[in-house]
Amino acid sequence: MGIIKLDTTERQELQMTQSEEAEGGETREDPVVIALTALSNIAASSADHLIGLNEDLAVIREHRIRGWSWHRIVADADSTNPLPLLTTIVTNFARASGGFRRALAVGLRKEGMQVTEIAALFGVSRQRVSALIRPRRQDQMEHFIG
Repeated sequence: MGIIKLDTTERQELQMTQSEEAEGGETREDPVVIALTALSNIAASSADHLIGLNEDLAVIREHRIRGWSWHRIVADADSTNPLPLLTTIVTNFARASGGFRRALAVGLRKEGMQVTEIAALFGVSRQRVSALIRPRRQDQMEHFIG
């Protein structure tokens, strides 16, 4: 299993689904809703993987309780190595939650919330919020390209 990313078609469908009518009849996408949807999709797709991971960890724990050495546990051909799946799940959640956090900070700032208020809401420093809402190179490139 690899990192879950939205392909261009999925992103366009999300944007169309999450677009709302703006003043003057123009449509606009809500980046916070898009990021929230991506996070929700990661959570849903990870649920089955977490169940399987929990089962694998229980087997490893049982082997260790029975006196198996760690070397025997990880080298056993029948034993599943949970580390790649664990890394994938954590990476997917980190990317999706980071995207949601960034989009929400930008959205709150655009609605007029002060950086210090956002910092208090997120439980981080105002400097961290400033870094979150600062335009990223990718965002700047998309502005020039698209």
